[in-house]
Amino acid sequence: MVVAASALLALAACEIPLPAPSVTPSVEQPGALLEPQSTEIIRDTLSRIASADAASDPKLLAPRVGGDAADVRAAEYAVAKAGGDKPDALPPTMLAVYGPTGSEWPRTLVAIATAADDTLTPVVLWWVQDDPRSPYELREWAHMLPGAIIPAMPSQTIGDEQLSLDAEGFSMTPREAIERYADLLTEGEPEEATFAPDTYRERMFAARKALAAAAKGRNGTYQDTIDARVDEAVVLLTAEGSALVLLPVTVTSAFTVPGAQLSLPAADKALLAGTLSDRVVHHYRDFVVLSVPKDASLLPSVVAADHHLVDVTLKVAS
Repeated sequence: MVVAASALLALAACEIPLPAPSVTPSVEQPGALLEPQSTEIIRDTLSRIASADAASDPKLLAPRVGGDAADVRAAEYAVAKAGGDKPDALPPTMLAVYGPTGSEWPRTLVAIATAADDTLTPVVLWWVQDDPRSPYELREWAHMLPGAIIPAMPSQTIGDEQLSLDAEGFSMTPREAIERYADLLTEGEPEEATFAPDTYRERMFAARKALAAAAKGRNGTYQDTIDARVDEAVVLLTAEGSALVLLPVTVTSAFTVPGAQLSLPAADKALLAGTLSDRVVHHYRDFVVLSVPKDASLLPSVVAADHHLVDVTLKVAS
């Protein structure tokens, strides 16, 4: 019997320094959300998550939680019911809140929540408002990586300017950073570093190596497919002139051993529809936050990332 297990990216505890925001007011670029409005959005979101957590019912997350965040939470409930880990803790205390600017949609709200305990790091939360009539909806969250620093952002009085994916004035355009990081995740480390080291990809590569070796030992295969969802990415200008890229990433991990009878941990089995045989596919909805410096001599880096398992199937298309 061959055991196929999901490779989750655990993060070590670490003190995460957060810079103070710029407080210089701007008449030309007023913030689109007042502080009481953003506070209420965050409070209402976390209240609905608490209610849904208590009932283990993802339907109670709406209308404040949607997209990947809702899928991730629903999967966490299923895993917890099967005796696996509890859902991620999303603390109510915010270290920083970054609001939108301008009069166009979609709009973005970003907050940094405190670490849930000494073994975890602060959490980056990302809300999106699609149009004037839609509520701000939590779409993604990810823990900061050990040692990472979110660049200083403008205050809510000013709001955060949203940039084009092809904006220039950085070590590379945000689009190039996304494409190069997706290539890095797919192909592995190049001879010459293109990104600063980060534990997200290090642990993904370690899991890939172990699972590929296990499959090969039984004449099988293991393959990760990386889809950086560039059309959903958002780029924010920081107070220091760098670019902060909010990037949803889909990861599909297929493990196949022809003729074998695979098995799964109970937590993974809770997400499986169908009868397991010689092939299993894990589907992840990851959230990666990239920092692209303006100084061409500096490497871009990952400041936050989580590897969220949302589904287990018998084929690649979930």
